[in-house]
Amino acid sequence: MWQVFSYWMIPTASAIIWFTTLNALLGAFIVFPPHDHLNSTIPARPPYPSMSSQFHSVPYVSDIGATKEMQPIFVIGCVLTTFLLAGCFVAERALRHKGRLARNTDNTERVVAYLSIVSAVVGSMGLIFLSIFDVYRYRTIHNTMVGLFISGYAISAFFQFLEHYRLGCKYRDTHANLMVSAYTKLVFIALEGILGIAYWYVFIAKNWDAGAAIEWAVSYVFCFYILSYLFDFLPALSTKEKDCRFGVYAEECMVQVNGRRKQAVVKDFRGVAPG
Repeated sequence: MWQVFSYWMIPTASAIIWFTTLNALLGAFIVFPPHDHLNSTIPARPPYPSMSSQFHSVPYVSDIGATKEMQPIFVIGCVLTTFLLAGCFVAERALRHKGRLARNTDNTERVVAYLSIVSAVVGSMGLIFLSIFDVYRYRTIHNTMVGLFISGYAISAFFQFLEHYRLGCKYRDTHANLMVSAYTKLVFIALEGILGIAYWYVFIAKNWDAGAAIEWAVSYVFCFYILSYLFDFLPALSTKEKDCRFGVYAEECMVQVNGRRKQAVVKDFRGVAPG
């Protein structure tokens, strides 16, 4: 029977929704720029009431998302994005447990994996609540949620890096994509760190337009971070059958994968879990 669903679709859908949400907000500002309420022929300065200064011309993501027309789209986009992204972490954990993805080899990797999930949930709650508590009416709460969102996903990415790096070292012969995944997470952390430092610098200098541009960059980088999980799920395409799944890890000769190495060698291992 033809199967429609595949796990790689979860991060793909999440990335598409987030990318679409950002484009909808940016498109609303470009196509329908706010005008002065006293003279509709001239643009409003600043464009949105939540913006700090009349010299501030480039809105933050949250400035557009705080308008009554765009807030519903912003909230829905944030909720769907985080719901699907959280599903990525849960699905990956389940697939590793079943042997559809390379199994964890020790308790440290399992603990790190669960810490990654918890951190992602914290980041998800931050993104959802920053969209609900808009920057115009709830500035303090909103800014707190922004910090929770960024720190939650940055910490989650760090734990993901640790897990995939440890797995990549041990499954080096059979699963090279684990190292690629690990370093992808590390690149995301580095980019977010660099952009975060740049944002703090322009914030202190009160260069609001530069700060807004950096925030948009961070938002789009997050989109590609979500999409990186697509590649983590691709190995599961070839392990749908039970006899093609990952077995237990053996330190003396790395890992044995049913169907990928000699079958006789796999059977010699005690405790191989085919399903």
